[in-house]
Amino acid sequence: MNRKLFSVIVLSLSIGAVLGAVAVRWILVTKGHRMTGSKIQMTTTHQGRTILYWRNPMNPSIHADHAMKDNMGMDYIPVYAGPSPSATNSVSVDSRIRQTLGIKVVPAVSRTFSRTIRAAATVSLDEHRTRIVTTRFQGWIRTLAVLAPGDVIRKGDLLTTVYSPELSSSEAEARIALDAVRSDPASKDNQSIWSAAKDRLRLLGVPASEIKRLERTGNPRSIIPVVSPYSGVVTSISARVGAEVSPGKPLLSLTDLSRVWVEVALYSTDLAWIKPGEKVNLGISSIPSRTYRGTLQFVNPELDGQSRTVRARVVVSNPDGFLKPGMYLEATLHPDPRPHVLVIPRAALIRTGTKTIVITEVGHGHFRPVRVTLGARSSDWIEVVSGLENGERVVVSGQFLLDAESQFENVSDRMEKGDRP
Repeated sequence: MNRKLFSVIVLSLSIGAVLGAVAVRWILVTKGHRMTGSKIQMTTTHQGRTILYWRNPMNPSIHADHAMKDNMGMDYIPVYAGPSPSATNSVSVDSRIRQTLGIKVVPAVSRTFSRTIRAAATVSLDEHRTRIVTTRFQGWIRTLAVLAPGDVIRKGDLLTTVYSPELSSSEAEARIALDAVRSDPASKDNQSIWSAAKDRLRLLGVPASEIKRLERTGNPRSIIPVVSPYSGVVTSISARVGAEVSPGKPLLSLTDLSRVWVEVALYSTDLAWIKPGEKVNLGISSIPSRTYRGTLQFVNPELDGQSRTVRARVVVSNPDGFLKPGMYLEATLHPDPRPHVLVIPRAALIRTGTKTIVITEVGHGHFRPVRVTLGARSSDWIEVVSGLENGERVVVSGQFLLDAESQFENVSDRMEKGDRP
């Protein structure tokens, strides 16, 4: 065989090999783009594992048959052959693209859990210190010393004067008994009658000053002063000049402001922390020097329909009367810390409306959604009542991409089996 013939044969074999390789590649690519459900069946291998296809990191429904980047410069995610992801309800992520997706994981830890609660508060009247002023006799109001709510009244202050024929006759009877005592001081009967007459006047609500006046002057009168038996601020008044008064009919109401209630508005997430007996610090933003301290005594069992808060009552001493009903305060509570509580960052939560899940790392680049039950929370952490164990690693960044992928893989697998998604 001469050299020219040998060269022709070698060239022919080379051309045939190239054409054969091109034909095989065309057949593989053509088969690779045949769709089963929504997946592209590829047979590329990587580190001993078979890659089925590459998935767009932002849209799981977009696939490619080779490694590439999307229009934002993010690498496509390889999807490997193996057991159906829905079988273990997990998602596999290549270690090379975890940083691209920004996936970060932290462990669930058991620790001492504490928080500070800050809430808005409003001053209100202490209803336990509200008193109603009435008369024990019938009559008509001649003069009125109290004109409007808000007036400050001290015990013994004059409230009104009342014309009362009933009291006038009682004082006249008392004067007769007094005259009998003065005419015969040694008579025990006269002393008993005088004592009974004074008791009757007291039971009718005649002030001690009026009884002393009668005893001193011996002159009964039909217009009797009514003095306040309590100290406080007038919160309501129904008495008017010329109006009739009778036993049990209120003249006015007084409230002692030396102690007030402060209503603290708490959200439902705060209720797991508080209990009656908690110490509460109260302040006024515009007057930093004014601070108060009280004790939480009552938590309203009913939720306010408008503010969606629960009112908690704090009793506060107000000796100088500076705190007025309706005044706004800022409340701060430091509940007792809770030891040995399993907590995770609140950033790890995915709320679906019907449940709350977290994405956990199950090892070897696999992630799995887990349903959790939550408890108390702080500004950054939240208690896990069930669903996780101490040390389990949860995703705090990029978990929404993993959750979307797990949902997509589950639906795709069910579609392949002919089920409803």
